[in-house]
Amino acid sequence: MELSKHYEPKEAEKKWQAYWEKQGIYRFDPKSKKEPFSCDTPPPTVSGKMHIGHAMAYSQADYVMRFQRMLGKNIFYPFGFDDNGLATERFVEKKCNIRARDIPRPEFIKICLNETKEAEKELKKDWSSLGISPDWSINYRTIDEWCRKTSQRSFLDLYRKGREYRKEAPTIWCPKCQTAIAQVELEDKEETSFFNHILFGLENSDKKLEIATTRPELLPSCVAVFVNPDDKRYKGLIGKNAVVPLFDYKVPIKRDKEQTLRKELE
Repeated sequence: MELSKHYEPKEAEKKWQAYWEKQGIYRFDPKSKKEPFSCDTPPPTVSGKMHIGHAMAYSQADYVMRFQRMLGKNIFYPFGFDDNGLATERFVEKKCNIRARDIPRPEFIKICLNETKEAEKELKKDWSSLGISPDWSINYRTIDEWCRKTSQRSFLDLYRKGREYRKEAPTIWCPKCQTAIAQVELEDKEETSFFNHILFGLENSDKKLEIATTRPELLPSCVAVFVNPDDKRYKGLIGKNAVVPLFDYKVPIKRDKEQTLRKELE
């Protein structure tokens, strides 16, 4: 066979990727007696298009899996898509020019299922083009029935083991999406601020305790007041209770070496 004098990577990649898939080179064999080695990468979120960060992260994982495969191990390397979350909801809302809160929940879920299924087809092409070696015959969607049942089964298992609990606690709320969001979904933004001086009361005393804070809006969520034990002004207050102004409830005054003796001003 005569080799081409000019290497065309796009043509070669498609050819060999199709060959790998047809031959099942990266298929997991559940009956194999070889030592198993598994890797379930965090499934990419269905919220847009692939970017260079995806290519870097998934290539790194693939280096590990290829090395383990060359050691003769039976590789379990599935691939899925995360289409069950706020990022996907926002993707669908933007694409279809709708708002989840304006339409019935069952209808919105149906739209999400259809739109993510179409988006995943394109995303799979992109990930396949990287030449990574997962078993594409073992795939999943975090919104599909199997994943939801698995998640529910895991939740029930943790509940039976006493590891689940319910409590009241502050949460991060998005006024636009009208839902709670996770810290990981936020982007920090640094802004110039200033200290606000607030007078706390002292239990069983007419004295006031001046607190300086840059976040006065968090006053209702105050759970304690901390003072540096080396601060002679407040050392005698450790162990007593302060009274939160406006909301009139008591919080403990505790010691904390991390508290500076002098606030830094710009």
